[in-house]
Amino acid sequence: MTSIMTTIRFPNEIYQQLKQVAQSQHTSINQMVVHSVQQALNGANTPSIENQLVINQIVPPDQILSDSGLVKVNGIYYRYLTENNDSIIADTAYVVIAATGNILTIRAIKK
Repeated sequence: MTSIMTTIRFPNEIYQQLKQVAQSQHTSINQMVVHSVQQALNGANTPSIENQLVINQIVPPDQILSDSGLVKVNGIYYRYLTENNDSIIADTAYVVIAATGNILTIRAIKK
């Protein structure tokens, strides 16, 4: 999917709230805005069950099966993508930052 860079103006108060929520969810402001816009365009008012169950879950290194492209979260195997398509770091835990159907996006937790 091709991305287009654009500028959006937020009132300072909204921007600060957005920044705080993004930090608490271990995600970027960009990802939050894109996700929110996607939900609005799709008419989704409630998060999917995957979002409710897996977003912000910590995934230990032994639950990431990089050879098969699967990750086990809450006893369920999902396909995964890494943020920025980075390679999996073998001894690093990850946090789930997005869920689209049965595909999770994960981000390495910096040590």
